[in-house]
Amino acid sequence: LILFQKGQTTTPPPFEIFFCFGEEWPDQKPKEKKLITVQVVPVAARLLLEMFSGELSWSADSIPLQISHPDLKDRMVEQFKELYQLWQSQQRLPQPPAS
Repeated sequence: LILFQKGQTTTPPPFEIFFCFGEEWPDQKPKEKKLITVQVVPVAARLLLEMFSGELSWSADSIPLQISHPDLKDRMVEQFKELYQLWQSQQRLPQPPAS
């Protein structure tokens, strides 16, 4: 993610997690041919990727997280706000010349 944010790679990092149930995996069969697969998309990873790629679809003041425990949500929202503000401040700094 850091390399992508710095422009050192053009491919965003994968953040999806795949689980396969009832069969060996990985093997020669693609995941689409497995009997039971589950794709998990961590919300935090997706938000960070959107933030660093410039596709941010949410405001830093209202992050739509769906977490059941309100205290945890409050802490996570504050951490995302701090991370976003840090990222914005780094974008304003002059970049050191490449050596």
